[in-house]
Amino acid sequence: MLEEIERDPRFSLRMLSGISRRLHGLVRDIESGALHSGMQRVIGYLVRDSDCGSEQSVTVSLPVSKATIASRLSLTPEYFSKVLHELESEGLIEIDKRDIRIIDVQRLSDYGAH
Repeated sequence: MLEEIERDPRFSLRMLSGISRRLHGLVRDIESGALHSGMQRVIGYLVRDSDCGSEQSVTVSLPVSKATIASRLSLTPEYFSKVLHELESEGLIEIDKRDIRIIDVQRLSDYGAH
């Protein structure tokens, strides 16, 4: 790795950039766990990669099991499922196994703000 850094200084800049993004993501996750309710953490996770200004629907495919995501959000799997079903009953999302369709990103974001 040191040889590659000496050979191509851009390599080290890309490494630093990736490490910085990862660190910011971890800090954001820690802040979220400490400052937000379980509902807000789930909504934040769902809208994280979507265009929050968009009113069109977006489908989020969960990359791992719901239990793993619940653990990452510092929630029990049962509570995570309860939140998802509440959001579904409110007409904000539709659940199909690991695919979660956000019907209206802005409405979901607003729901989490309360």
